[in-house]
Amino acid sequence: MKKINTYSTLTNNNLNKISRKDKLALILSQEQIDIINACMLGDLHAERRNLKGNTRLQFRYSSISKDYVFHLYNIFKDFTGSPPIQLSSFDNRPNRNKIYESIKFQSFSLPCFNQFREMFYDSNGTKIIPKNIYELLTPRGLAYWLADDGYKSTDGIYFCTESFTKIENELLIEALKNKFNLNCGIHKHTNGYRIYIWSNSKNLFIDIIKPYLFSSFSYKIQD
Repeated sequence: MKKINTYSTLTNNNLNKISRKDKLALILSQEQIDIINACMLGDLHAERRNLKGNTRLQFRYSSISKDYVFHLYNIFKDFTGSPPIQLSSFDNRPNRNKIYESIKFQSFSLPCFNQFREMFYDSNGTKIIPKNIYELLTPRGLAYWLADDGYKSTDGIYFCTESFTKIENELLIEALKNKFNLNCGIHKHTNGYRIYIWSNSKNLFIDIIKPYLFSSFSYKIQD
């Protein structure tokens, strides 16, 4: 996929210029920790240039999620240097030839993000499910996981977890069952496995996440 260098900044704000000392002193709130832990199950990436360097977060989504991206940006703006930008990428693979519009922002490289790189990636840089995911998931986190990488089917809720192994999906299911009393299973898909919350747990799931679900994504729980 070829990237087209025609980026446009979506706000006119100046860069958030702060000193290195102030950057290193930044501390994450529990809300921010909950959201990062959940979004790491979806499209959020924790990037580190080298083993000794600090970690930055990259939030990148389809342009149709613009409102959601700005919602996330407002939550993490103290940790970023600039507002979201819009990008165009041309997919020149056979039978594709399509331009994809996306929107992204990224954080500073900071020590407070190192824990997420260490928990959610293996030594080869592949994203994984931490063994302690039970401890990391919260009701707020479930809401952002749905907004990030979930959708409703006829009766239940799916999470796009194809990038994880079957064993890792089973670990997630165990956490959902034991911590939130949600009945769920694994469905085989073309590229791997997806977690499915059964219809008999759909209303319970909605009750759990409703106080935290971003308004633009309420359609994900509506019949």
